[in-house]
Amino acid sequence: MVGKDISEVMHSEAPHKHTEYAWRVLESLRVGTLMDAVVTKTERQKYDSMVDVNAPFLWQMGDLGENYHGWMASQPVVRNLTIFPWKAVEDLSRYPWWWIWFAMPPSIAYGITTASAAGLGLSGILAGVALGLCVWIALEYALHRFVFHIEAGTYGMNIFHFFAHGLHHLTPHDTSRLTFPPPFVFILATLFWNSFKLILMGHPIYSTVFSGFASGYVMYDTTHFLYHHTDGTGYGPLRFPKFFTSYLKFMKSCHNVHHFINDDCNFGVSSPILDFVLGTYVSKKDAELMRMEKAAKKKLA
Repeated sequence: MVGKDISEVMHSEAPHKHTEYAWRVLESLRVGTLMDAVVTKTERQKYDSMVDVNAPFLWQMGDLGENYHGWMASQPVVRNLTIFPWKAVEDLSRYPWWWIWFAMPPSIAYGITTASAAGLGLSGILAGVALGLCVWIALEYALHRFVFHIEAGTYGMNIFHFFAHGLHHLTPHDTSRLTFPPPFVFILATLFWNSFKLILMGHPIYSTVFSGFASGYVMYDTTHFLYHHTDGTGYGPLRFPKFFTSYLKFMKSCHNVHHFINDDCNFGVSSPILDFVLGTYVSKKDAELMRMEKAAKKKLA
């Protein structure tokens, strides 16, 4: 295909459809233009000069102003980027995703043993853990839908959105930035521990609610990693049971729709329950149809 027009191939549905992201990736790999070729400036090229991708992103995101969301939407997936102009701070912004498996289980166990020592029985412990999991699932969905995808456009809001979620949509395959940095997690864990204690008026069940909540967070970060970095059948030499593989593949498909086709749907990461209940679940097939309808309307406009 060297030197040939691949428009027909890219527009064809065989062997599969190409998303808007595929076009952006293709454009990012362009090495030149044939002589005398008629070139139409793409959406991505309109934003190219606004950000130096080889420089730290921090202040540049704020400087984009109202162009922030347009620039973000025009970019292909980035494998790596630098946020801060200070190396020490940049290094502290990166952590392996698996650190949560060393840090969180002790606090989960502490919550359960604290309740048990205070006289809470097995049924109360299980009820508290279940409640905590439900609280996590609800918070995860609400944050993802109403905070992480908030409309930005001002200097401060752009930087907030970039740190909250924009960074992940730019670099979904960067394992060093898939989880919250440990200092923030420990601060938030302390905040939620005390919040549950206050809300439940010191009843021993509060610590098991925290344990369930923290377990939900571990489940969230772990499954999120598996969606982006495995095919759902296993991790390294570890093979997953069939029921877990089926679940991971379904959720991976939902998450890929959110990332690469339509980010206005499929907000649940560890669980799809609230997407089904609140009508924000969209299958890959339906998302493709919505994308095509949106593109057709854009052409007519």
